[in-house]
Formats: sequence, C-alpha cells, structure tokens
Amino acid sequence: MTVHYLGYGRTANRALMAELCPDAKPLGGHYLPNHRLIFRGHADIRFDRDFVLPVVAWKITNECLSALDELADYPKVYDRRKINDDWWIYEMNGNKDELAAPSNQDYNRIMEAYEDFDLHDYHLRVALRDAGFGLKAI
Repeated sequence: MTVHYLGYGRTANRALMAELCPDAKPLGGHYLPNHRLIFRGHADIRFDRDFVLPVVAWKITNECLSALDELADYPKVYDRRKINDDWWIYEMNGNKDELAAPSNQDYNRIMEAYEDFDLHDYHLRVALRDAGFGLKAI
C-alpha cells in the first residue's frame, strides 16, 4: 500500500530518501500555505499565515513510513499528522519558540533538496537567520 508524505527537512533530500526509503517516489516540489520552516536543532514547522513551507511530495510505502517514524523518533521527538486527509507530515513536539541552528549536514541536505526540486531558498535562509545564523558542527 502507498501513502503520501510531505518532506520539508532532511527528508526532502532525494539521496537520503533513496537510502532510507528505496521505494519512495518523488512527486515534486511544492509550497504548503500557512506554514513556515523553523529550526529547533532539526527542521520543524510552525503555523504562520504569512508564509509558505517548501516541501517535497513523496509517494511512499508503509515500510518507508515506519523508517521515517524511526528517523523522527516518533512519537517522542516528532509527531505526525495528516494534512488534507491524505498527506502525512511530521512536526516536532515541544516549545516552538526555542529555536536552534541545524547541523551543517542537515542544512546542506535541505539546500540540495531545494536545488533538486526547484524550490526557492528564501524560506531556508530566513529559518537559519531566525535560529541564530550559526550552524552546529556535525
């Protein structure tokens, strides 16, 4: 059985998804309205009417969803919910005001995904600025 998934952080990255979920099929880059990218050590999202969230849409298997659950440390660190009754997306638990920069590796994976899927990097740069500019060592 296949399900749909929206990746906005490192799971937007084609190479990481090929490794983690070999059966995942990218459906292209899109923008999710009323959400914004933030960094809390890892990528997260926040509701915001003034922003759009760059995402990569994926068609994945249930096995892939289980692998994503493990990567996200679901439900302890990230929870997941459905958008429009069809698309799974992960969201970090906890205080959305506690921002922290991502690792260089995570940031570079996201930047690569934006390039691969023709997503504008403005939202990525704003999220990094808001998290305090500096990248954490890998």
